[in-house]
Amino acid sequence: MGTWEQLDTEVDVETDTSELDQLINFFKDDPCFAPGVEIAERFKKGIVEGSKKGAYEVADLNRSFQELAIAMHGNLGSPPKLINSIKVEKKTETNYLVGTTIAHFYPLCVEYGRREVRPIKKKALKWETPSGKVVFAKRSKASEPYPFVKPAFEQTSREVVDVIKTEIYNATK
Repeated sequence: MGTWEQLDTEVDVETDTSELDQLINFFKDDPCFAPGVEIAERFKKGIVEGSKKGAYEVADLNRSFQELAIAMHGNLGSPPKLINSIKVEKKTETNYLVGTTIAHFYPLCVEYGRREVRPIKKKALKWETPSGKVVFAKRSKASEPYPFVKPAFEQTSREVVDVIKTEIYNATK
């Protein structure tokens, strides 16, 4: 999605209706089973549509969990910018990527932390704070990791089956 693939979360829902297809094909030419075939075809359509909706809902849930994890670390330099950078990108009807759109390495430092930074060719480091203030320093101290991708993935993983089941149920009732 973004510059940092290691911060992307992929949601890919695959639906296998092959056994239902076999059942439909076995009975479809017999008029006695026409009502049952019609019900099975509607059910299959609901499974497929529910899986599509479920894939998006899981991706959006993961985005929300990432934003929540960032917001919980109130001492980050610019959490609103990072929170607002978390996006869901549609690849196919059942495949989505969740990640940050920030090209700068800041999201990596938030997720994994970083060591102390010292200037190599200059006498001082220079950077701009989120408020626009220009800062010069001889070093920038190490920063602790404040993971947002991993905890969001773990939380989403605990809820993914229920989300997909709910969407399939809603599409088939």
